[in-house]
Amino acid sequence: MANELVNVGVAQLKIGTSEQMLRTILGSCVGICIYDRNKKIGGMAHILLPEASGSSQIEKYADTAIPALINLLLKQGCTKEFMSAKIAGGASMFKFKISTALGQIGERNIEVTKDILKKAGIALLCEDTGGSTGRVIDFFLNDGHLKVKAGGVEQNYYKV
Repeated sequence: MANELVNVGVAQLKIGTSEQMLRTILGSCVGICIYDRNKKIGGMAHILLPEASGSSQIEKYADTAIPALINLLLKQGCTKEFMSAKIAGGASMFKFKISTALGQIGERNIEVTKDILKKAGIALLCEDTGGSTGRVIDFFLNDGHLKVKAGGVEQNYYKV
């Protein structure tokens, strides 16, 4: 079965239906994939930073993009009881001799993403995070599985 490819850029969020596959490329950014297993509708947010601090670009930050993504899914008739999440990314892409905020951005993105999902009541089923390698992720909305490609290796996460 062919899936229509929908690219999700940096600081974007998109939703789709079972005929679509959402794709993004991640470094220190985190891709948040939320799926309603009953409706077979899902969405992806590609967050750049953990917290908005008053910025109006909600898609860029974990603390504003995740609630916005959940609200978009709810408007499509999804229900939280059937929603679950998968996350990927948050790599440390640069080596610093001393600890800096920039050097820790991947870790902070992961931490805040998990916290926001927990507060929203969305179960985090799996993650492919950290390390020092970028990732390409494909989120298949026909069955909710996530394919992660990193360092020449593919991993599939099927739990929904």
